[in-house]
Amino acid sequence: MNQVHTICYLSKANPNLTTEEIVDLFEQTEQNNRLNNVSGILLHSLGNFFQVLEGEEKFIGDIYENHILEDSRHSNVFEIYRGNISKPVFSNYLSQFQTITTSNQLDKIRKYLNSSEKFPISDKLTRLLRPFIIFD
Repeated sequence: MNQVHTICYLSKANPNLTTEEIVDLFEQTEQNNRLNNVSGILLHSLGNFFQVLEGEEKFIGDIYENHILEDSRHSNVFEIYRGNISKPVFSNYLSQFQTITTSNQLDKIRKYLNSSEKFPISDKLTRLLRPFIIFD
């Protein structure tokens, strides 16, 4: 069985980012990740970003080390999880990669993670999402 590499992190958004810049970031991220067969989610709320990336280890590692960690649109990147999983958590969630911008979307993720199909890291992700509030 092929392993899927995943990286999950939390970071502090640059306080000078405008709403338009955040929307552009979400669109760029979603497009790049779909093109590169990456699943996962990206959240922004209360001045923070939360992202889960799932895919081929070489690509995920490269984008994280050489792009995400170097990106001035955020700082204080805290890596929550990095490793291989047997099956991507978000590959069956609506589309390959989702940027989450509303409370309703966040509720759907919580329900998805609590669904009958359990993943080894579902409970951890559910706990991490609890305090994450999105304002519509």
